[in-house]
Amino acid sequence: MKLTGSDALFVLRMPFILLFAATTWLMYRLGSSLFGEWEGALSALLLNITPLFAISIGAWVEPDGPLIFCVLAATLCIISLAFKHKSSAEVLLWAQAGFWLGLAMLCKYYAVLLPAGISLFALTSREHRKWFRKPGPYIACAIAVVMFSPVLIWNFEHRWISFGYQGERANITGIDIKAMIKNILGQAAFIGPWIWIPMLLACRRPLQEGTTNLRSWFLLCLGSVPILFFTTIPLLTRTHGHYHWQAIGYLFLFPLLARYVVEGLQVRHALTVKWLSLSIVAPFLIIAVIGIEAATGWAHASLKNLHLKRDFTLETLEWKGLRAALAERQLLNRSRLFVATAHRIEVGKVDLEIGKYLPVVCMCEDPRSIAFGWNLASFSGWDALIIGTDSYIPDVQRTYGAYFHSIERLVDVPIHRGGQVVVTLRVYYAKQYSGSYPLPVARARSLE
Repeated sequence: MKLTGSDALFVLRMPFILLFAATTWLMYRLGSSLFGEWEGALSALLLNITPLFAISIGAWVEPDGPLIFCVLAATLCIISLAFKHKSSAEVLLWAQAGFWLGLAMLCKYYAVLLPAGISLFALTSREHRKWFRKPGPYIACAIAVVMFSPVLIWNFEHRWISFGYQGERANITGIDIKAMIKNILGQAAFIGPWIWIPMLLACRRPLQEGTTNLRSWFLLCLGSVPILFFTTIPLLTRTHGHYHWQAIGYLFLFPLLARYVVEGLQVRHALTVKWLSLSIVAPFLIIAVIGIEAATGWAHASLKNLHLKRDFTLETLEWKGLRAALAERQLLNRSRLFVATAHRIEVGKVDLEIGKYLPVVCMCEDPRSIAFGWNLASFSGWDALIIGTDSYIPDVQRTYGAYFHSIERLVDVPIHRGGQVVVTLRVYYAKQYSGSYPLPVARARSLE
């Protein structure tokens, strides 16, 4: 936004789209380095027709896009070390792997599962067990830790809040078989059942071959660690969905599936040809159906007699009318005014529309990283616009009344879709913020 001066969604998403194009190239390199050119090409194709990767990771503004790019870059370094035997560049390749691993860990903490998978491979391969006796892997780990050190320093300065939050999510609540089954079905839905099932079937041969085929075994080791780890977690603790956590594991199964598909295409296996053709068409149909529904609401309008409880496509709706409504009321350029919302999803929608005019904060129980965007105490004495839906602030006086001198309700802002009002935003004008709202996380320095 600072470089372009624009907050348009296309501008914000473009770096992630370009990065996914580069990820596609790395996936081609991964498949071709291990198996051959056709396997590499099919790996890249399969990556781009899998819903989770093509729709979400490939375009949305989230850390998973940079994560998988860095994970693949690190993996290609390890492949060169494992199978190309360039001893003269061995230390340099380990250093490069450590650099990319460090960047991956800056994206998401669970990138540490990559070296866990590499260690599993080395432990089970007689040829590669010697890695543990060489300086290279330790150099890579040291570089990764140095790259990751800003996270450690920041957490130290903020009372280890990020690590504490992740630790609370791993709190054991008891064995829950249904939750694990639901998680597995969620993975299948995100990957796409038509790709997920053949992908698992493609793992059968590496399991049978074991270390007799080290290239397939390498991918299986790297892929199985995050998949099994995050599939087991719901058995013991509540994860509330998050079926995308296994993505870095499935990443390594694409070349295995590509190898399986290439063999079918070489013998012109009819079912393989039909499956691949339908799999290519499927994501376009999914995007078209969801996109039209999100823009018009035609499906829910057609099925209104069924009284569907939830329309998840409303979560994709931009609150475009908000900026114009507030500008009309001459509220966007007012001094000593900030905006308060009541949920971390809604704060994103509000901030997208008016964030470059007014500070937008989340006065809620779970603000995540938004709590560190602004220091709420610095707004003491300011007025605030409280904006949100009834889902999160059904009683604004009870929620925020103790922190403002007075709260006045303004005219609601309707958000339209397909000519119908589908979301109603409540807008309140709150005077003289006390500066005392108790966020569950706060800047440690401001408290000292």
